[in-house]
Amino acid sequence: MSTVPISTRPRRARRPPWHRAYTAAALALVLFVIYLVRNHGFGSIEALGITNAALPLALAAAGETFVILTNGIDLSIGSVITLSNVVCAVIAGNGHAPLAVAAAIAVGAGAGCLNGLMVSFARIAPLIATLATSSIYLGCALIVLPNPGGSVPGWLSSWTAGSAGAVPVAVIWLAVAIVAGWVILRRTSFGINLQALGGSESASRSAGINVTRTRILAYVASGTCSALAGVVLAGLTQSGDPTIGAVYLLDGIAAVVVGGTSLAGGIATISGSVLGAIALSLVSAVLLVSGLSTDYQYIVTGLIVIGALLAHTLQGRLGLRASRHVPASRGEAAG
Repeated sequence: MSTVPISTRPRRARRPPWHRAYTAAALALVLFVIYLVRNHGFGSIEALGITNAALPLALAAAGETFVILTNGIDLSIGSVITLSNVVCAVIAGNGHAPLAVAAAIAVGAGAGCLNGLMVSFARIAPLIATLATSSIYLGCALIVLPNPGGSVPGWLSSWTAGSAGAVPVAVIWLAVAIVAGWVILRRTSFGINLQALGGSESASRSAGINVTRTRILAYVASGTCSALAGVVLAGLTQSGDPTIGAVYLLDGIAAVVVGGTSLAGGIATISGSVLGAIALSLVSAVLLVSGLSTDYQYIVTGLIVIGALLAHTLQGRLGLRASRHVPASRGEAAG
């Protein structure tokens, strides 16, 4: 009986990575519907509140996605958000607003670069390296601004917390984040290299990918996204706060998990992480309009993360089972 060489056999059908974002999309939709029902409508003020809360979390989650995609983790995102936030507020408070934004972003990118260098050249495990730098960045933030203060110009608040007609500006930025994330991961060599690195480092090296540079750039992207979140928070609060980024570490990772990114690396979508952030932001809004204390948010968030992990596991099993039942080609059947 003849056989067909493996190289000539058709590849089995594979589901695209973005199907893992379905869970986050469905969850966000369900929570949004519950919110509408409990709130008896949806006004512009409420829209501003929800989307403004989701935007910095979505940026933090997007940055974390780049690192997790390489089979790493960045525990410094909360501290980078804080450091960028206070740098922006202090410099802007001295009358140099454009410089403040540029400096905040540069600080975030530099912090991410340091993380990447430590992981890549010092060979320190990402968990330990970023945990250590998180403490350093937080200490720097406290030196720059020991107590809440500083100020930001009105145009920065308008660009982050305002609205374009009836549409909150944050909604536009969330849409931009989804599109930009898709383009970066699916249409650039950087994104393709990230996915390859997360899948197999040895195979990536064999394919000629500069693994060290790709990993460092992933951390730079994470730091830059965290810096943008810090700038957004400065615009939202119109000041700086040396503790403002603390909640975004665990919530950011939770949004990534809910969005369908594999913690083992190699599989991720920015759109899923953004949708995960929107879903988690809706949790507190639903609790509020339901007359429940927002203290329950932590319990509900934990249950959502567990449920999302179970849903992604089930999706993976169903996809594997479906691939095993793909009809054989004529060449294979004849053999």
